Amino acid sequence: MGWVDESGRHEGRVAAVLADGQEAAPIVALGGSTAWWDSDGTVSERAVAVKAACGCGWRASGTHPVVWGDVEATEGEHARTGPCADWEYHVTTVEGLLPRDVEQMLTALQERIGELSRTRPVTALRAVARLQDTAPGLAVEAVRAARAAFVTWEAIGAGLGCSRQSAHERYAHHVKE
Repeated sequence: MGWVDESGRHEGRVAAVLADGQEAAPIVALGGSTAWWDSDGTVSERAVAVKAACGCGWRASGTHPVVWGDVEATEGEHARTGPCADWEYHVTTVEGLLPRDVEQMLTALQERIGELSRTRPVTALRAVARLQDTAPGLAVEAVRAARAAFVTWEAIGAGLGCSRQSAHERYAHHVKE
């Protein structure tokens, strides 16, 4: 079981971790399988933990316990922590991609305001004004959260489409460090 990011550049999977802390090698007896659940001790060394791995070569530094018999609990695909969450954080950090649902909402909003511009231009102007009023507060909230998560000013600037210096000058006074 694995994941692919929206760019197609990152293929994530859950890697088995052995007692010595090393990632389990592909299991020859099972056709070169790298599935963590195949490292159950029957034809290979038994995994004691799992971690996120990516096709780009990245490996999570932290591990998570194996819950034998419960794939979802081990992989954490729908959890806030676990290999899946670790991999998603990796992809977000290196790619800076917007989640698909946010991208869809922004596209729908742009299309809807475009429609309003043609049929009800004053209403479209009010919608644009509301966006302009809302965006600065959202930016401050996002910058505060990023700094609380120890994101660098360089990464914040990149996320905002500006330089590290511009981001710092504009938002540092909003952040308690």
